[in-house]
Amino acid sequence: MDERDAIESGEPIDRPPIYRIVLIAFLVWSSHFIVSYGAALIFPEQAIARWIAGAAMLLAFAALVVRARRPGWMRDPMALGALGLALAGIIFGTLPAVVG
Repeated sequence: MDERDAIESGEPIDRPPIYRIVLIAFLVWSSHFIVSYGAALIFPEQAIARWIAGAAMLLAFAALVVRARRPGWMRDPMALGALGLALAGIIFGTLPAVVG
């Protein structure tokens, strides 16, 4: 039994790589929210807040894509769902800073 079979076998709670991806996805999402919301509060209705939110969105997307393309992780539905939810949250978290 190689390492990949050992990781994929067993109950989902016994597979830490899945939960690591879920944790990373939500950490990236929350970090993006803090940066975007902070920029909108510090620079209300200024162009710099829009630029900061846009840059934070691109960095968050890049972090999630790099993590998703990393070899050796399983395409588990829970991990993919967390990545999708984080991406949607990042998009909708950027809108208030860009619009208002």
